[in-house]
Amino acid sequence: MASSKETARCNPEPPALNSSKEMLQHLLTVELDRLEVARRIEKERDIVFPETTVIIRDIQKLNAAIEGYDMICDEVEDVSIFD
Repeated sequence: MASSKETARCNPEPPALNSSKEMLQHLLTVELDRLEVARRIEKERDIVFPETTVIIRDIQKLNAAIEGYDMICDEVEDVSIFD
């Protein structure tokens, strides 16, 4: 990107949530790292980046998807074919 003349833009679309739980957890880790950097820069420069809100939205969606995986797994484990 160092040679790019275009301004970097955030993706208005959240990450796809139909990936494996492991991939969603990896993406969540990446987004949490991005949030940490964005917040540090905001504090250093005393500004607010609109992109930080997008990062937070993506974290919320990823977290909800991961919790959904866990809920589905819990429900499957609670079902017994011998009931």
